[in-house]
Amino acid sequence: MAEFTASVEVYGLKELDEALRQLPIEVAGPIMEAALRAGGEVIRAGAVQNIRSRTGATAADLRVQVQVQPPDAGAAGIGGTTKGRSARGHVLRWLEFGTKAHREVAGAKTRRIFKKVTRKLARVDPAAAVMLIKRGSGAAHALAFGGHVYGAVNHPGIAGQSPLTRALAEQGDAAIAAFRDRLWSGIVAAANRLRR
Repeated sequence: MAEFTASVEVYGLKELDEALRQLPIEVAGPIMEAALRAGGEVIRAGAVQNIRSRTGATAADLRVQVQVQPPDAGAAGIGGTTKGRSARGHVLRWLEFGTKAHREVAGAKTRRIFKKVTRKLARVDPAAAVMLIKRGSGAAHALAFGGHVYGAVNHPGIAGQSPLTRALAEQGDAAIAAFRDRLWSGIVAAANRLRR
């Protein structure tokens, strides 16, 4: 799967760029980071609104990560975490791009459970156990869905919702405005501090 990236470049803010370059790097870096984070948070909030969810775990896992190269370069990335118990980065990838149709086959644990269930069922209703074995014997594995047992199932695939892409398209102007406003207020505050 190709990696998807999007970037926004703001032109015509010559005064901001010149003012930022005149500040020391130690001051310009935090100002740029705060401005990028403000713009990224606008996109993150838009993506949270675009995720259809039952539990809200994927939306709650969205993070903004900022990298800055002072005085005037940086990037803000929005995505899910990939490590830990609550990591939902893989789910976000499925929501963004969807999945292809594919075949699902059960694993060894499911096979053990299938054998155990059929043995118990055979004691109560041998005919039902035979029917269960026939349905699940098409493969060495067994999957149970909706009261039926199958050796494998064909997953139809999922269409992508594109929550991040839609958020960038819908909230891009607001993110640029938040970036610009935070950058300008940071420059003004830094200039006032340095003037004293």
